[in-house]
Amino acid sequence: ADGLGYNLPAELDLICTAHYLEALKMQSKASEICGLIGGKMPHIMTSTVGGTMWVPTEEKLDDLWSLANEIYDWVSTTMIQDTLALVPYYSKAFDFGKGCGRYVAWGVFDDPTFEMANRYLPSGIVDEKLTLSEVNEDLITEYIGHSWYEDEGDATLNLNPREGVTHPEYTGYYKDEKTLEINDRYTWSKGPQYDGKCMEAGPFSRILAAYLRGIPFFKEQVDGLLKTLGQDGNIAILQSTLGRTAGRQLEALYIAGLLKEWIQELMEAVKGGDSEYFRAATTTTGDGTGFWEAPRGALYHTEHVKDGKITGYQIIIPTTWNIAPHNADGVPGPMEQALIGVPITDLEQPINALRTVHSFDPCTACAVHITEPSTGRHFETVTNPWGVR
Repeated sequence: ADGLGYNLPAELDLICTAHYLEALKMQSKASEICGLIGGKMPHIMTSTVGGTMWVPTEEKLDDLWSLANEIYDWVSTTMIQDTLALVPYYSKAFDFGKGCGRYVAWGVFDDPTFEMANRYLPSGIVDEKLTLSEVNEDLITEYIGHSWYEDEGDATLNLNPREGVTHPEYTGYYKDEKTLEINDRYTWSKGPQYDGKCMEAGPFSRILAAYLRGIPFFKEQVDGLLKTLGQDGNIAILQSTLGRTAGRQLEALYIAGLLKEWIQELMEAVKGGDSEYFRAATTTTGDGTGFWEAPRGALYHTEHVKDGKITGYQIIIPTTWNIAPHNADGVPGPMEQALIGVPITDLEQPINALRTVHSFDPCTACAVHITEPSTGRHFETVTNPWGVR
């Protein structure tokens, strides 16, 4: 150990570094699958409203099958094993980084019922007691009292996104540059809440929802992981920096296995003559909401459409849940809470704080502010939604 938390022996360090380089190749192969089906990423070109323009030819299906098997073989023999190998050297990371202890998952990958609770990764709201309840859209709000957006008084500070508005109003980070006193409004991120409370989104949230709904894969894998760690039945230990990180590996294995199944199903469907690629819209005026999961967590879209044209659109992306600012009662957001109490041995290189933030995998291009109060130095990546300063 060097005081910064780099604790691995040389041999294990080399093995993990080699696997990291292999992971980049596997990531590339996963992107090949996206490229084959979608044309490009992240804004795929082949999807249209109501269907797809991608045609699954025999050659493309062979390529998909080969890539999916290669990815699964690597994931199943590497990721969980590496995580378990790291645990003895970083076990203290189970002791910090918990966050708010509440979790939101909309679920992803529909089964034939198209019910959110029946998805391959199902929906669920998990409270502080790790009790699961069903999703209620009416309980979603976004608090903007600490964010750089216009409001018209209390009535607009905490709206359901179906009635939400987004009018930027940058007021500066500091009240006073000399004293470094921070403004009440200090971020571009709104503060999503469910039933008045902040919630964590992400792979760990999905795993908890699946585990509590009794999905066999996650019951077996999570219980097995806890037993291996000597924490049989103590799922609360995973509410931590290391637990959040370890959970990603379980989900990766699950999805890699599903990918193989789905490609096989697609092959059988094509062989059986199923060639429906598009269904025309039956309505062109109305309101709608979409509940889905991005890799980083719960993704919510709501829109108003008139005569086929969008007249209003609001989104809550996963990272907005996780990097939410203080709410109206002054309670910090999930990542803010996770950073409280993280051990820092070197203020110049706060590696455990970095690891805790990385465990959320935030997409924070428009909300990063680095400050050094002792000197007054600060750095901001973006100061408005339209460009970098």
